[in-house]
Amino acid sequence: MTDTPMTLGEKLASISYEPDQLPTAGLSVRQRIFGAVILLIYGAVIVWVLSVFPDMHLGVIAAIILSWLILRWRLFASKAAGRRGAKRRSAPHFLLVGDQQGFMASLRLQDKTAVIDGSNIYHFGHSNDADAQVLGGVVAQLRDEGYRVVCFFDANIYHTLSEHGAFSARTRHTPSLLTDIFGLGSHEIYVVPSGVQADKYVLTCLRHMPISFAVTNDKFRDYAKQFGAVMKGDEWRKGVMISKNEVKLFKHKFKTPVYVS
Repeated sequence: MTDTPMTLGEKLASISYEPDQLPTAGLSVRQRIFGAVILLIYGAVIVWVLSVFPDMHLGVIAAIILSWLILRWRLFASKAAGRRGAKRRSAPHFLLVGDQQGFMASLRLQDKTAVIDGSNIYHFGHSNDADAQVLGGVVAQLRDEGYRVVCFFDANIYHTLSEHGAFSARTRHTPSLLTDIFGLGSHEIYVVPSGVQADKYVLTCLRHMPISFAVTNDKFRDYAKQFGAVMKGDEWRKGVMISKNEVKLFKHKFKTPVYVS
């Protein structure tokens, strides 16, 4: 018997809270609306008091404003503390929480893994008049070379594809669309939650998968300090280029050439 984790799920089970890694999207829409309503009510009260009692002492008005500030602080501070406490105690890692396809936990740490910035590579292909061919070709070739593929997409990938004419605006957004368009398996697709970027998911996955590299043209400069250990050296990231219709990766030579038409 050994306590050494064999899968990503086993490794992340002991990491319920990563304060420097958790993607945050700020207050929820419901919280913002509630705060705005409270502010409007207090504002209306102050206007009414001044209109009915024009000689009201400023101290009373200040007390009303202060009571609103205290109420707002206590409300959001208690909710935030509850969320932080829950995360520290038992919340699963965000890489697992956002995994709609349910494959991340089973990733074997000893498998060589290509962590692909799907939205970034798709945009590169589109800007070079190759659309889905670049990402699809890279995925297929790396898979043939024995790499486990994990392809992260920003949540707006469906809207982007629809705008580019990949499918009708009325089409229901499901991962099966990405399967058909890019030739991905359902166990290779990870669409991150709305309101956060895929960048942190890509880099955090690299952090916990010991035999992995990213496929992206994004250099993630904004994360250089936060993920310094991951971004050390020049082998952690393989950029993509097209030369005479051949798709190439920097720092990695495909065993079989990949071409776009």
